[in-house]
Amino acid sequence: MSPAELTRLWVTRLVVGEGLCPFAHPVMSSLAIHVCDSDSLNQATAELMQLLTDVHEADPQQLPTALFVTPKLLQSFDEYWNWYLICDELLAQMGYEGELQLASFHPHYCFEGEAADDPSNFSNRSPFPMLHIIREADIEQALESVANPEKIPERNQRHLRRLGLQGILAIMPELADTQVFQQSESSN
Repeated sequence: MSPAELTRLWVTRLVVGEGLCPFAHPVMSSLAIHVCDSDSLNQATAELMQLLTDVHEADPQQLPTALFVTPKLLQSFDEYWNWYLICDELLAQMGYEGELQLASFHPHYCFEGEAADDPSNFSNRSPFPMLHIIREADIEQALESVANPEKIPERNQRHLRRLGLQGILAIMPELADTQVFQQSESSN
């Protein structure tokens, strides 16, 4: 299965299927997944900057959101997190702050204060290191239609803990052979 196919399956089954992001379902049909096959961080950064521009300039109905996936890079969470911070600064330097934002996902994502094997980490664990480019206007609009949006993280934690690691694997057995189920090397 290609990185793009596995990523789309992950979004379909876990993110949308388990209701982890109540804003994802309406954009599923137009979700862009850009896979950077390079093993050069400079190349990946250049491709991300181009994708940011593409999303910013596109008609929101045609390209509402995009995932930027790096299957050959950033396997270390610390390295990934440092790159994420750089990319977030680049987004601001490009003049997109307030219009676009980045959300972070990584196979070894671990929330501060949580054990590496806590199922709640799966709200931000993805098959590959990735960044999600989101339009802030879409977030604001979606928040208007969701009751108690500030409770989404807590609800996700409870749901994922209820499922447990075996339940998550039952929903998406394809994750068993990915880094998602390898022990996390560091925490966020």
